[in-house]
Amino acid sequence: MGTSDTPLMRQWEEVKAHHRDALLFFRVGDFYELFHGDAEEGAKLLGLTLTSRNNGSAAQVPLAGVPAKAIDDYMSRLVRMGRRVAICDQVEDPSQAKGIVRREVTETVTPGTAVHESLLSERRNNFLVAVVAEERSYGVAALDVSTGEIIVQHVQGQDLEAEFGRLEPSELLAPRTVIEDPNSGLRSAVADIPLTIRDDWIFETDVCSDELCRFYAVESLDGFGFQAADVALVRAAGSLIQYLKEVRPGGLTHLRPVQIKRPGLVMLLD
Repeated sequence: MGTSDTPLMRQWEEVKAHHRDALLFFRVGDFYELFHGDAEEGAKLLGLTLTSRNNGSAAQVPLAGVPAKAIDDYMSRLVRMGRRVAICDQVEDPSQAKGIVRREVTETVTPGTAVHESLLSERRNNFLVAVVAEERSYGVAALDVSTGEIIVQHVQGQDLEAEFGRLEPSELLAPRTVIEDPNSGLRSAVADIPLTIRDDWIFETDVCSDELCRFYAVESLDGFGFQAADVALVRAAGSLIQYLKEVRPGGLTHLRPVQIKRPGLVMLLD
C-alpha cells in the first residue's frame, strides 16, 4: 500500500488483505467495482470493459465495474465458474459520513456455500466436501449448506475419484501438504473440482474435535458414534464447520446431525 494512494484505494487494500482469494466487488455509489488483478480477471471472465481509476499521485489502477442492481447475476456467473466472490458494501449513509464512507464485506459466496436459488439444482445436492488423508485411505465429509445435510465416511484411495464422481462436489477443502505432496493421488482425483487449500493446522484433530463440540454444544464426541479409527472423519467434519463459520457466520443454525456412513450402516449424531 503506497502512501500516495487515495483514501478509497487504501480502504480497498485493507479489505482485500482479508479476502485475497476472492474477487472483491467494492461498492462505489451505484456500482460495484473491481480493482487491480480482480478487475483484470473479472473483465476477462465476464466480458467487462477494463478501464482505470485515478489513484492520486500513484499509478493508474485497473478498474472494471457492474451496476449494483445486476450484482446477483454477475456473482452467480462467477460462482458457476468456480470462483469465490466477496461483496463489500457501504455500511453508512454517505451523507452522514465523516470522511470516506465506511465499508465492510457483507457476503462471501463460494461454489460450495452458495444458497442462492439461481446457483442450486433441484436434481442434485450442492456439496461442500472436505478430505483428509489417512495411511491407506481418506476421511471424507460432505455438507450441503442448502439442506443442512452432512455425511462423513472413509474412502479407500482407489475409490476416491469414483466417490467424488458420485458426490459431484461444488467445492473441495483439503490440507496444503496433502495437495502439494507429489506422491498423493488427491491432485488427479480433484482435477476438475474447485479447490480451496487450507493450512494444515485447520485439520488437526484437537482443533476439529473442539469445533464439533462447540457447534453441537457437547463436552465430548464419545456418544456420537465415532470410533477410535474415525479420527479422519472428525477432522474432515470439523474442518467443514470451521470453514462455513468463516464464510457464512449466520448459516449454521439449520445444520443437521452428522451422518456416519459405513458399509451397510448409517449412524446419526444426536
